[in-house]
Amino acid sequence: MRILSHLFLIIITVNFVQAQDTLQTRILSEVVIQSVQTEGDTLQNFYRANQSANTEDILSRMNGVYLIRRSAYGQEPVIRGMSGGQINVTIDGMRMFSACTDRMDPVTIYVEPQNLKSIDASLGTNGTSMGSTIGGSLNLRLAEPLMNKKSVTGRAGVGYQSVSNGINYFTDANFSQQRSAYRASFIYRKNQNYIDGRGQTVNFSQFEKTNFSLAGKWGIRKDTLKANFLIDEGRNIGFPALPMDVGKARASMYALTYIRHTDSGWLKNLEGKVYANEVYHQMDDSQREVLMHMDMPGWSSTYGAYAEAKTKAISNHTLQFRTDIYHNRVLAEMVMYPNDGGSMYMQTWPSSYRTVAGIYMADDVRLGSRLKVNINGRLDASNTTIEEGFGKDQLYVFYSQFESSSKKITKSFNVTARRPFMQNFVFTLHGGYGERLPTNSELYGFYLFNRQDIHDYMGNPHLKVEKSFSSDFGIEFFNNWLELNGTMFYQHNPNYILAYVDTQLDAMTPGAYGVKVYENISDAKFWGAELSALVSPIRNIQLISSFKGTRAETFAGDPIPFIPAFKNVTSLRFEKSKFNGQLEWEGALAQTHASENFGEQDTPGYSIFNLRAGYHTNNHLGNWSLSVGVENLTNKYYREHLDWGGIPRPGRNFYSTVEFRF
Repeated sequence: MRILSHLFLIIITVNFVQAQDTLQTRILSEVVIQSVQTEGDTLQNFYRANQSANTEDILSRMNGVYLIRRSAYGQEPVIRGMSGGQINVTIDGMRMFSACTDRMDPVTIYVEPQNLKSIDASLGTNGTSMGSTIGGSLNLRLAEPLMNKKSVTGRAGVGYQSVSNGINYFTDANFSQQRSAYRASFIYRKNQNYIDGRGQTVNFSQFEKTNFSLAGKWGIRKDTLKANFLIDEGRNIGFPALPMDVGKARASMYALTYIRHTDSGWLKNLEGKVYANEVYHQMDDSQREVLMHMDMPGWSSTYGAYAEAKTKAISNHTLQFRTDIYHNRVLAEMVMYPNDGGSMYMQTWPSSYRTVAGIYMADDVRLGSRLKVNINGRLDASNTTIEEGFGKDQLYVFYSQFESSSKKITKSFNVTARRPFMQNFVFTLHGGYGERLPTNSELYGFYLFNRQDIHDYMGNPHLKVEKSFSSDFGIEFFNNWLELNGTMFYQHNPNYILAYVDTQLDAMTPGAYGVKVYENISDAKFWGAELSALVSPIRNIQLISSFKGTRAETFAGDPIPFIPAFKNVTSLRFEKSKFNGQLEWEGALAQTHASENFGEQDTPGYSIFNLRAGYHTNNHLGNWSLSVGVENLTNKYYREHLDWGGIPRPGRNFYSTVEFRF
């Protein structure tokens, strides 16, 4: 089996799910999800045959994207080994920030596939259109109301998963008129503790959530006005890899967007948006056996706006402009209840705010008939301020001198050249530079306990911006039945931010080994590859395979923490008439380049198989579809390297989903 697994890992791969009204298939870096499947859409939700899948399941299939797993819920995205403040995660171009000091509420959990249109991924320093970054960006585009001939369309369904006795209800509806349309969606999920591959219950892995979204679109001559509202609330969310769970996680989003498409002049389109979002997060240890109970609420609110425009081709140039601004305010508290005394209070995130205003410009240049060059750059001005009061006074105990307000300029610049060779090859070369601001935890975090390495973490208000020089080289090949896409990348990061033990500080958390303080090291380096393949030898059969791997070290040769193992997913799909069937293999090599300084252990490789099938019919009873399958067919006991605390993944899971469209 080990030899077979290694052979599968050599297969080059793709990360692709498309939703176009055509049989032609192209490898894309964007995963597209539609709420209504169209005729002839052979790859609709290829990796999402199970309608009970969530947004995290889709992200895990994307090129260069991985997930840090602390629970069955709230998995944190990682791009080529970078996470947190090193990457940008936006929703419809809107900046949003979590309210949890333990990163239990990544922004991606607040959007469900039923209200998601597409996920745009940009890797490395090239993802700066939405903000300064060194690691890349993910933009989750919300589904829009559709103007069509039918006045009301929609769907409703229910799904079940055996491994966690999980139930999933979902529905969405679209109401359209000649010059307006409205869309609403509702999702409810409830999962109990799941069972691992050895038949053992993984305690504290349950969760429950509801998600509701409402959108409107109005056509006014050449203009379009859109409004979005989304609310997501999770309850009783267990985190088996952490010492605390989540009693409540609630987010609300509001946005108003104006769009103008023009047929004359040099301007092609113009878009502007104002938005607001709020996040409340309540950690809870009431169901745990602990030495001292704690309450840990957190708040994050963000208000912002952006305007962007794209021109028509002017000579050999097509220009894109974007200017944006956002204001984010955070506060996280901790109230401790000792058994033999009164309660104690502190701020784990002191009350602080950050305002960032930036401008982004890009130029697509055609040099001759074959060479295309994209040049883009971004400049951000930021002001980060810790407010007067209790939280600031805490930090003064450790930093007698630091400025309450920090103003910084971050910048980025990228050049990408793309040129076809011969008839079926395309070569891509990218080079870039980027910078990113330290996060609230890195600047002002106060005794943040890390369960992975059993240390308390302290922020450092004197941190410098982190930098990155990045390069990518890609080759594509395509013909009538085969598409290949390969990319190699390398990044050199000066001023890399890591935390190291400060022997002069004593831990506060009972059982913690010590205290780590964030600091800038001279540099770190990241390198790896993503390979893709799509094979369609005959009309009804498709093979899709994806391979991705990253390696990273500090300047001293020490492993960087949270670097995923080399991984492959290969799916063989047969589709004919009303039936489809799919065999899927997923495997990873062992990760032996672990960071012992950050509590990591070597992770063995694994190999699992999934079976999926679907049937749909449209008759006098209506438009019905049934999806069934089994995941982890052999009931393998395994975990991935980014799974905290050695918590195993779910064992064999039978699922089914019934859906009705109208």
